[in-house]
Amino acid sequence: MQANPNVELSVSSPTFAWIRLNGKAVFENNMAVKEMCLQNPIIKSQYQTAGNPIFEVFYLADAHAVIADFSGNPPQESDL
Repeated sequence: MQANPNVELSVSSPTFAWIRLNGKAVFENNMAVKEMCLQNPIIKSQYQTAGNPIFEVFYLADAHAVIADFSGNPPQESDL
C-alpha cells in the first residue's frame, strides 16, 4: 500500500448489503490515534503497543463510497 496507495475495500452484511470504499491510503504515524485504536481488544491482542513497528494507521484521502444491496434500488454513492 505504500508503493501503490490506491486501495478499495468492500464488506457485506449477512443480508448481502455491501459497502465499497476506495481512495488513496495516507499513512499517519500519530501515537494518539494508535493508542485510541489499541482500546479495541482485537487490535491490542495483535499489536500489544502503539510503538510496535508493524502497527500502521492510515486513512483514505479522496474517498468514494458505494452502498448497495439486491433490493432493486439504485446504489447510494458519496464522495467523502
